[in-house]
Amino acid sequence: MTEFSKDYTIDELMTVLMAREVRNDDVMIVGVATPMVWAAFTLAKLTYAPDAIYHYIMGNTFVIEPRQVSLLYLEMNTARAYRFQNSVECTLESLPSEKLTTIEFFRPAQIDQYGNSNNICIGDWEKPKIRLPGAAGILDFSMFYARGSFLYTPRHDTRTFVPTEKIFFISGVGFPNGDPSICGGLGPQCVITNLAYLNFDDETKRMKLNSIHPNIDIETVKNSTGFDLIIPNDLKETKPPTVKEINLLREKVDPLKIRKLEVLSGNEREELLDEIIQKELAKQNKFPKLLIS
Repeated sequence: MTEFSKDYTIDELMTVLMAREVRNDDVMIVGVATPMVWAAFTLAKLTYAPDAIYHYIMGNTFVIEPRQVSLLYLEMNTARAYRFQNSVECTLESLPSEKLTTIEFFRPAQIDQYGNSNNICIGDWEKPKIRLPGAAGILDFSMFYARGSFLYTPRHDTRTFVPTEKIFFISGVGFPNGDPSICGGLGPQCVITNLAYLNFDDETKRMKLNSIHPNIDIETVKNSTGFDLIIPNDLKETKPPTVKEINLLREKVDPLKIRKLEVLSGNEREELLDEIIQKELAKQNKFPKLLIS
């Protein structure tokens, strides 16, 4: 019988939910500055997707071995790696896109009711108020890939969830006006937040509330979303992490709590960042710990 944990934090819940999306034959894309995603993929590798492969954007390498999440020594996780080429991009584009079971989670600055997302700018793109990190591989995933795109945000609010007319730039294609991608991609599959697990209605392609996290009420989700969500009559509560998932995450996958850097802000984030750096600098062996023999 599955034993669910009663002691977990929101970053742990989100990490577990992302891990549960991984399939055994996936190529798991570990992007830049997304420790929660890296933790999720490593947790998946240690549980129900042992044959999944990492692709590290840092170093453009494919890796089989799961290692402990690291902040300072990210590149050392690619020590035993498989390269398709030695320069420019080691590209997933060299594989047939209609067969790719590739998964990557993107964190959008804005997302609308059809899953269109913005990671380019806030304000007019010719003279933006804020310049965001950019699109990178988001265009490929949102338009071409057979597994579609996966999204997450630890801050579910009306600045992030906006109606189409208020999205400043579309850098990730969802279901434009409710239509699928003309390029054959499956489109956005889910959005995992600190309040809920959301996906998209099969017919209208509008965002749907699939489950609500424990101790979160429906009005909080509605008031934190800048458009009307589809809310099913049989709304479920999100399944919490299991005791096994939490123990693996805390003790083996990410004992330094690097994943929390995506959730915290201000002094709390600064203090955790300093603590992580000091602990990693103090290590005699700089290679992140190998999690399987």
